[in-house]
Amino acid sequence: MKFPRRPKLRRLAGPAGRASWGLADQALSSLSNLAVGVVVARSSTVADFGVYALAFGGYTIALNVSRAVATEPLAVRYSGHRGPDWQRAVRASTATALLMGFAGLLVGLAIAAFPGVPAKGVLIAFAVTMPGLLLQDAWRWAFFVVGEGRRAFVNDLIWLLAMLAIFGGLYLTGAASAFTLTLGWGLGAVVAAVAGRFQAGVSPRRQLVREWVRTHWDLTPKYMGEMLAVSGTIQVYMLGITAAAGLAATAGIRGAQVLLGPVNVLNQGIRMISVPEAARALRHSYRRLWLVGLAISLGVGAGALAWGAVFLLLPEVVGEQLLGPGVWAEAGTVMVPVILLQALGASNAGAFAIMRALAAATRGLRVRLISSVVLVTCGVGGAYLSGARGAAWGLAGASFCTLLLWWHEAWRAITAHRRTAGDPTRRGRGATDES
Repeated sequence: MKFPRRPKLRRLAGPAGRASWGLADQALSSLSNLAVGVVVARSSTVADFGVYALAFGGYTIALNVSRAVATEPLAVRYSGHRGPDWQRAVRASTATALLMGFAGLLVGLAIAAFPGVPAKGVLIAFAVTMPGLLLQDAWRWAFFVVGEGRRAFVNDLIWLLAMLAIFGGLYLTGAASAFTLTLGWGLGAVVAAVAGRFQAGVSPRRQLVREWVRTHWDLTPKYMGEMLAVSGTIQVYMLGITAAAGLAATAGIRGAQVLLGPVNVLNQGIRMISVPEAARALRHSYRRLWLVGLAISLGVGAGALAWGAVFLLLPEVVGEQLLGPGVWAEAGTVMVPVILLQALGASNAGAFAIMRALAAATRGLRVRLISSVVLVTCGVGGAYLSGARGAAWGLAGASFCTLLLWWHEAWRAITAHRRTAGDPTRRGRGATDES
């Protein structure tokens, strides 16, 4: 396929600026997650923090399902500038995300209702704030797909400030606990979700949900399967590690991940802008798409390793002060493999963006499913063989294998798209689903 020539960019301010806002926005979002993780760790036992880790995994599942149904199609098909199409799409996608949030609320309360479930308060706190959490995330995506990262940054700043105000009130009144702190974190997201409606100038419209799902049904099931494979895999191997090595092992791995929050800042911040950037690169040439993907992965991977190296040089007292002696005792033993796990996992961001831009949903789903089997097998198998250390090293090794698989499939997706893009029925859509 021959792409039309476009004028050369006078400067890199466009993509560089969008990337900067993406990183800054994700810094605030991850700071919120880091803060709640730290305060809950210091306010609970090791076992209770293990339950919090599992509950946070449930929230991640709900978030990824919402993205697959509501916001991923928005990023793939409506990247560009504000306009009537964007407004209608945002009304539909945010309403869909809100509906996913209410479904998550019901599921969370149902799980908490089972007898014998420990730390029910934490589960309830996640459940009742789930609609706000998912709607707030949808507003962020809506802003990024039209290059308005500053609005997303302001929205996350509102979340952080509201959360800190609630935390301050809880500590001043002596009411701080794992339940109230988790609830305060979620309520901060609810405040930001309300603010997002006024920032965007449009409101969710539930009447458009059915139309949205039907229009993007060619992508949604595969994206959902892919996202469920990601978050479901994390939850499965965490549960498997818990069964094999106990809640302390789970708490240690999650504690190390909390301390590596800046890695998630880099990873998620880039992912927020990587799909729109890859879609723009595809409109120029396949070569630019490949180079953009490589730049994304190299930048994220190098940043993740650099942060991990810095953190390893800090005195142990820093970890003890952040997580408390109990959780830090477990987390400190798995820091190196967890750093590798995070860095290698982050390095697939460029390949992910390439396949999203090409709408190669079948390939993406296949990679996720294979990766799930490898991660669960290596993580749980390592836990049975050597406890928390074995689990962490098993996950790190599995992450390296899946990184190779991601890039192999990204190259094959470009090759397949180049062969078929000459078909006039595909031309002009900007992306096709290549299997």
